[in-house]
Amino acid sequence: MAKGNTKLTPLESVIMDAVWELSKATVRQVRERLKSTKPMAYNTVLTMMRILRDKGFLVSRRQGRVDVYQPAVSKENVARRNLREILQRFFAGSARALVSQLLETESLDAKEIQAIREEINTTLRRKTRTANKGTQSCETSSKR
Repeated sequence: MAKGNTKLTPLESVIMDAVWELSKATVRQVRERLKSTKPMAYNTVLTMMRILRDKGFLVSRRQGRVDVYQPAVSKENVARRNLREILQRFFAGSARALVSQLLETESLDAKEIQAIREEINTTLRRKTRTANKGTQSCETSSKR
């Protein structure tokens, strides 16, 4: 990631979403992808993609007469980084406070809440198994 501003503006996010979907793309392909939801001039898309390259979100290589752009970072990594920032900035690092706020303010149906519960239970089981393995290996080492 390049030094400087490593946050995405709303317009940069729209363009990155298109590039993530396409996995590699020219300016024309991104413009075509966005035509129905966010029509933009060719030069606007070109400028934004160059800015994203300069910020380290995209890489490009020349292919004939056009540049082909690819994501330099995954959508998951960008989401994780943004979530960490939101967690620190608005919830003082408390995941519990963030989840509580999500459950209180979003209109989640019972099915979605159940899916969240299942995800939490799966993560809890995995972390419990990992913790137990660590405890067992410490006990084995101390018996030697």
